Amino acid sequence: MKKLTKREKLLIYILGCALIGFFGLYFVLLPSFRSYQVVNDQAAEAQFTQESMTMAIDGIPSTMQARDEATANLASLKTPFPQKLTNEGLDKLLTQLSLDYSLSPKVLSIQSNGMAGVETFTPYTSDEQPSAPDSTTTDTTTPTDGTTSTETPDTTASTEMTETTGSAETWTGVVNMELTGTQPNFYRLLDAVAARPDMIISSFEIVPAAATTSGSTTTSTASAAKLDGGNISINVTFMVYMMEK
Repeated sequence: MKKLTKREKLLIYILGCALIGFFGLYFVLLPSFRSYQVVNDQAAEAQFTQESMTMAIDGIPSTMQARDEATANLASLKTPFPQKLTNEGLDKLLTQLSLDYSLSPKVLSIQSNGMAGVETFTPYTSDEQPSAPDSTTTDTTTPTDGTTSTETPDTTASTEMTETTGSAETWTGVVNMELTGTQPNFYRLLDAVAARPDMIISSFEIVPAAATTSGSTTTSTASAAKLDGGNISINVTFMVYMMEK
């Protein structure tokens, strides 16, 4: 067998070193580098999580303070409104309110007691100015039964609305009542309800109180001027707004 020369031995040695380096790089260094990258990513994610938790913990006092302020503000906003009432509760509330102003309830009818829309108003945002109506007339009539009514015809079609209506939902009780008393006392009731945020009077009608004559015949005062004196009969509709507390 031929003996290897010194040069061939050197080449074999270099080739062996190269193979050892390649296999060492492929099977040792590359897996170690991949593992290092995975561990490094996990460490960065853990550090980010720790920083986020630290910021959240530092923000807990301010968050709790903001929550307490919001809760107190909500409670103060709910204070003027009564707790959600049953039909009997509405009956007692409006009956006592009427008696406080020397008005005697005769008939009470609850139309609804549940969630309902509350109309709100938003400004009209169009750049166009509303055109002036051509004419506006008011016709005031006094029917023979003494009821005073006012009618205003619609303006021309070119008149534009300056406000639009929206709607929000809240617990609402709609109650119709027939009251008897004097007109000044009813006006006092109107002022009192207007000052309250929890109810409104959506409509009312004032007529002279019926007077009983001889026998079983019942007549009504025919003159509207007598509305300001003596007892009157009022048909009024209350809308009571309630909240759950």
